[in-house]
Amino acid sequence: MKLASKRAFVASIAALTMVLSIGGAQGATPKPTPTKNPYGASVPIDPPRPNDVILTVTNHSKVVRFSLNSLRKLGATQISIFEPFVKVRQTFTVVSLAKIFKSANILSSATVLTDALNDYIYTNTAKNFTDSQGQLAIARFGGAIPYDQGGPIRIIFPDKSTLGKNLSAWNWSLNVITVK
Repeated sequence: MKLASKRAFVASIAALTMVLSIGGAQGATPKPTPTKNPYGASVPIDPPRPNDVILTVTNHSKVVRFSLNSLRKLGATQISIFEPFVKVRQTFTVVSLAKIFKSANILSSATVLTDALNDYIYTNTAKNFTDSQGQLAIARFGGAIPYDQGGPIRIIFPDKSTLGKNLSAWNWSLNVITVK
């Protein structure tokens, strides 16, 4: 899923770049479109299907692959948080990172890398993620989280948690968790 999603994202950006360059070649000066999207450009990409693999968790030789459906089976709940990037309260359907770590036998002392579709990597110990009640958001307000808004899955934290104040830990468009 990682490679296919990256290819779709790159193809969308390439198409947008070509459209803008064609407009420039014809003498038109493209005007930037104002956006209030804190996650970056809004290039629409279809959401994953319920059984598409969207997260791979690797603990050395143990590899666990999750779809939205298999993540929900771990025990999804809802939380409402003040989302620091858009500065509004939002309700997310989440699965605790503790449950995800447990499914791959990740010890609390392990150092884990969280890797997003855009290759953004955040590294910390499993204990710091779980002590901060880290959550994997799989839906927002009951619906899919668009790729251009940090989806389809992303790491979030409850208000006032330790890592919740560290915006680097809020990894968007997550697709890989690996034990270092």
